[in-house]
Amino acid sequence: MKIQITIFLILSTLINLSNTNAQTVSIENNLLTLRIHKQQITIENKKLPDLKVKNILLPGQIITSEKTETSDRLWGEGQSLETHYNDGRKVTFTLYGNNPFLYIHTVMKNRSGQDVRVSRLEIASVEMSIGEMNQPLNTLGSGGFAPVQQAQGSYTYTLLAEPDSRHSILTAWLTQKQGIGVMTPKLDKGKKTYKVKAELEFGNYLVRNGKERGTDILLIGFFEDGREGLELYGEYLAKAYQIQLPAKPEVYCTWYHRNLNGSGASTEKMLQENANFAKENLADFGLNTFQIDDHWQNSMGIPKNRLGSGPLKTFAESNENFPSGMQYTAKHLKQVGFTPGLWFMPFSGDMHNPYFPKEIFAKHLWSDVPYDVKKWSGTCIDATNPAGEKFLRERFKRIYDWGYRYYKIDGLHTGAPSENIYVTRSYDGVPVYGSARLYNDEYTFTQCFRKGLSILKEEAPGVFLLGCAATQNMSSFAASFGMVDAMRVGPDNDGAIQGAWGKTTAGADYAGNLYFLHNKVWYNDPDPYFVRSSNPLNKARWMISWQAISGAMNTTSMQYAELAPERLDMIKRALPTHNLNARPIDILENNKPRIWMVKNDRQIVLGLFNWNERQNTQIDYSLKRMGLNDSENYELFDFWDNKYLGNIKSKLSQTLAPASCKVLAVRPRKVYPQVISTSRHITQGLMDVKEESWNPDKRTLSGTSAVVKGDRYELRIIVPEEFNIKSAKSNSGKMFIQKEGKLIRVSFTPKKSGTINWNIEFK
Repeated sequence: MKIQITIFLILSTLINLSNTNAQTVSIENNLLTLRIHKQQITIENKKLPDLKVKNILLPGQIITSEKTETSDRLWGEGQSLETHYNDGRKVTFTLYGNNPFLYIHTVMKNRSGQDVRVSRLEIASVEMSIGEMNQPLNTLGSGGFAPVQQAQGSYTYTLLAEPDSRHSILTAWLTQKQGIGVMTPKLDKGKKTYKVKAELEFGNYLVRNGKERGTDILLIGFFEDGREGLELYGEYLAKAYQIQLPAKPEVYCTWYHRNLNGSGASTEKMLQENANFAKENLADFGLNTFQIDDHWQNSMGIPKNRLGSGPLKTFAESNENFPSGMQYTAKHLKQVGFTPGLWFMPFSGDMHNPYFPKEIFAKHLWSDVPYDVKKWSGTCIDATNPAGEKFLRERFKRIYDWGYRYYKIDGLHTGAPSENIYVTRSYDGVPVYGSARLYNDEYTFTQCFRKGLSILKEEAPGVFLLGCAATQNMSSFAASFGMVDAMRVGPDNDGAIQGAWGKTTAGADYAGNLYFLHNKVWYNDPDPYFVRSSNPLNKARWMISWQAISGAMNTTSMQYAELAPERLDMIKRALPTHNLNARPIDILENNKPRIWMVKNDRQIVLGLFNWNERQNTQIDYSLKRMGLNDSENYELFDFWDNKYLGNIKSKLSQTLAPASCKVLAVRPRKVYPQVISTSRHITQGLMDVKEESWNPDKRTLSGTSAVVKGDRYELRIIVPEEFNIKSAKSNSGKMFIQKEGKLIRVSFTPKKSGTINWNIEFK
């Protein structure tokens, strides 16, 4: 690879650099100044003098730099420096008005006299000055949190943060349509610098002689609060990829039945029974999708011992678990009222099975042997090959015509020839893509992958696409931006069925540092939560509470009729999920965020989580640092303990038992009655209380709530001492009143599902 890149240098025209080295050129907006002096490129933030990029290093030497005015359809007006290097690259640095990011776009020009091909390309090394920043410094990336001394390589983004002030520098890839963006950090204590090398992995990047080819856009941003930087980055990704997400489904998945009985994932009969039960018991709460996982497909007559490893890859006919066929099952699910969903591996085949034409596969780099993944995933189907495209279109259309409108698509990395590296999060320098070649070598492997997903979307219009799973190989992570609606960001967590602590917390761990993608780029799927009796109650509450507070995909995998009533009720309290943007408050400070907040204009909900299975955790946190008014009193209600906790001022202090959590409803204290919590959902009124108002003249508290037929609904109301309840009415039956000091509980059992009006009069 280094030899190939060097070709750009050796064969480029040598130009006198003295004029360029003598001049200084710069661009700026209201936030940033970019300056090039000789061969040094610096960025300064006008509001944050402690954050500096002392140099942006590129492989070549600058020949010329020209300042221009620019305009972009998405980002508006700005200024650019178009810089030419002696290795044949043109790099454009751009600042747009009122935008905290510097945009860096590299174009490679080939004047070498021959075609040039590389698999990886260094775009820039961003050298940050850390001498004037307060210690300690922390980092956040695709691999999670780490002190700067243990900073890990990362995919897509990396953040350097001073945790006390939250001042941060974010280096991130705005686009990854040509290649996969990776980051390699290096701390130099002696020079007081932190350097991030940003590269693109292509698998294959071909620049024809006499031609030029663009790459993807790198961002560098400066933020007073790194969390706001990450959240803005998520919004910019959605903007750059023009993402408009469909409604988030609430899902039942068959996969974890394999731990419950001998049926594989499930069977046609069990699935019908479960759907019928769910229709009566969970549909009104929000459950709306039934997805069939692995073990529905057959081998097309080939004995298992003659096939490759992992699941069967045919996806053409059903096996004995679904004797009536997949179309029949989809029709039944739809009739019951659920969206039918199906798992399959879109780009995976099996070179050992004669069902698959050999010409559809990608090849090993130096031979015509199909590229077969060493572990589980199968043989990679090449979407750039007309034969491969034809096979994929027929596969996708078949499943669509069966009637499935929710796809869980697995083994995604096979769409861009690569190995199954399960489980992976951080970048360790190992090539992202495999030693393979495509039919059409004008495509990078990333482009091949996105072409395959484009074919799927064309043949299955309107289908909700859940990618599964980025942890198999991060080549399918950012390459899926704008192509899927949700992504399994964590590994299989079936050990949580028996209370295994690492599996219980895995989803929250893997989705936590990607929270800024959720609701913007896609919906994060942490894998199911488990409320079976085999999972201890505190751990089941931990899983379901994190899911409810974060708003991540809600998935369960259980024969519902076998649950004890109190465990089934837990699922009801988590359905449906909210569509708000939750935030891990302390994500820049702790290895695992212990405080999550979600709020709307009416209410705040805090999720407090102890990540330690054996020891208590004490949480003491400033309200001001939490984003609340530290001079105001706040009322608290604990959902799981079903208890009013009084009020706090200035600081939140809570002790959490081992492997436990608390979900606290929080509202500023008022001089009149207000709803602090409800029984409908773990988020305690955040979703179900649609309106709430106080009429001081009539001394009446009234509102509108979304309720479920037959599900007892309780309003928990904080009542100042000078008020006494006079009456409580609703348009859904008799209301019962229970007084507990400052707390009054008003409850009723709705006769139908929908919104109801209630009115509580005080004297």
